[in-house]
Amino acid sequence: MRMSSQKASLRSDVVKARVPQRTRGRIRVAALMAAGTELFVEKGFAATTMTEIAARAGAAIGTLYLFFPTKEALAQSILADSADDLSAALEALGERCAGLPPATIADALFDVLGGFLQRRPAYSVLLELPGDESWRRGMRRRRREQIAALFSRAAPALSEARAERLAAIVPQLMRIPLALTGERHLRDGILEELRLMLHRHLEVPE
Repeated sequence: MRMSSQKASLRSDVVKARVPQRTRGRIRVAALMAAGTELFVEKGFAATTMTEIAARAGAAIGTLYLFFPTKEALAQSILADSADDLSAALEALGERCAGLPPATIADALFDVLGGFLQRRPAYSVLLELPGDESWRRGMRRRRREQIAALFSRAAPALSEARAERLAAIVPQLMRIPLALTGERHLRDGILEELRLMLHRHLEVPE
């Protein structure tokens, strides 16, 4: 696939994916996204070709281009779908966390994040690529709001300011295992170390 730069990216001016209107189209899109996910994880974004994605999905190349005019559009759709999955998991966690100690909430939060990284391995491959900054800012803001809401429901209660600080810290902590795209054997151990650090930090009264 021809790109305007040698550096792989999800450009902000990328052509948008086509949303399927019929069940058959949705099934095809799901298969194409699954194939793209597998190949991006196996080979990386830059090394994966649209021809390989279509072949992995068992689809004609024209079908792939019909729904995803560019590789960037496919990657952005995979990333957005992953972000929606994480948001849903955090919302579900929020319903279970009211009244729990802050350290216990931190433990549950890292369990959710660890499970998400296992379900969505392409997230770490695609998240650091340059892309639609407006969408990314909105995603980051939503993530901080969800995490702050988790800690604001703790007992004993945390101040709004501290909940907001934690909401800014946790995504930064998550960047550490996300950066280890070629060393996944270290990820679980690093997540556990980060969980213990935050757990012990939150055991100290504000």
